[in-house]
Amino acid sequence: MHAPIRVQLTTSTPRVARWLRSLGAVTRITGISVLSVATSALVSCAGHPGSGALPAPQEQPLVTATEPLPTIQLGPGIVVDRSAGEVRVEAEVAADRGWLEQAVCKAGTREHESLLAVSVVPSSIHAALLLIGLEPGAPGEWRAAPDGSGAVQRISPRGSPLELWVRTSAGVVPLSSWIHDPVHGHSFPVQPWVFAGSRVRSNTKSMGPGEHYVADRTGSVVGIVTFGDETIACTSVLSDQAELDAPEWQANSERMPEPGTRVELLIRRTGAGTPARPAIPAGRAP
Repeated sequence: MHAPIRVQLTTSTPRVARWLRSLGAVTRITGISVLSVATSALVSCAGHPGSGALPAPQEQPLVTATEPLPTIQLGPGIVVDRSAGEVRVEAEVAADRGWLEQAVCKAGTREHESLLAVSVVPSSIHAALLLIGLEPGAPGEWRAAPDGSGAVQRISPRGSPLELWVRTSAGVVPLSSWIHDPVHGHSFPVQPWVFAGSRVRSNTKSMGPGEHYVADRTGSVVGIVTFGDETIACTSVLSDQAELDAPEWQANSERMPEPGTRVELLIRRTGAGTPARPAIPAGRAP
């Protein structure tokens, strides 16, 4: 088995390359050349309505490597295993009880309503998903009817389907097994996730010139409720307004380690199979 190596991401669209570097998603990566791997997919996320879109590239992305499908250390806490079609992200259990609006958030943002928190920025997770061949679409949206009727217009998220698993000291389980509806006895769908790709927007005046990846600022890595900025979205569109959609999903504390426990989030191409990695040692994050 190859040890993780570092890679160099480059692109035929200079503006996209500069933007990627400004996010810090590729500045630490050296070694193998991956030509245009991020160009079309990240530009497609920039093309969402109201995003301050970048110009679309004129060529299809190409991927080249000096050895077959190496495992890539994309940055601290994130590894890309292209042979397995898997991205591995170091994580920590956040909330083990109560209502959920996120399945995974960036540390320091929404831990009170998320199962897991990660220190890796969402834009780096986006880049990792491109490297295993997934394509971003767009986050979902919802709008309340202006007549006050309570009706909601819902636009489903788009993007490549994917699977989310979590590896603990007890083994590997679907992340969805940690979510349930104890009031009505409903189980959460097993793998309802797509690579939505968040959004790219122009910076505000206070931020200085340039653009930003919205989830990097909001912390929306994997959404349950639809905020419209998620890197990975649930296919069901739910508003965050209790008068429109009553809270339903809660953390299933009986199936989860306690908050602060180190775990590993596994993001896999749909159909790649159950992760074949062993359990990790038990322990809490420092």
